[in-house]
Amino acid sequence: MKKLQECRLKKGYSQSTLAAVSGVPLYLVKNYEQGIRNIDGAKLDTLCSLALALSVPIFDILESPTLRAKMKAALKIDV
Repeated sequence: MKKLQECRLKKGYSQSTLAAVSGVPLYLVKNYEQGIRNIDGAKLDTLCSLALALSVPIFDILESPTLRAKMKAALKIDV
């Protein structure tokens, strides 16, 4: 299961609800969750919108463990 999907389900949102709350098009939410598009390459504003809608830090929705660790390190958060 993709990180974005895990966070969305924990929040109790459908894909449509996440799209509406975040302002990110539904097709992108679906593509990220299905692995058609890699969320690690998403635009920063898209990541911010999704993370804000889900009430999680951006690194929680990233797939790459290396990228998550780099982001945590940049924010000085214990890995």
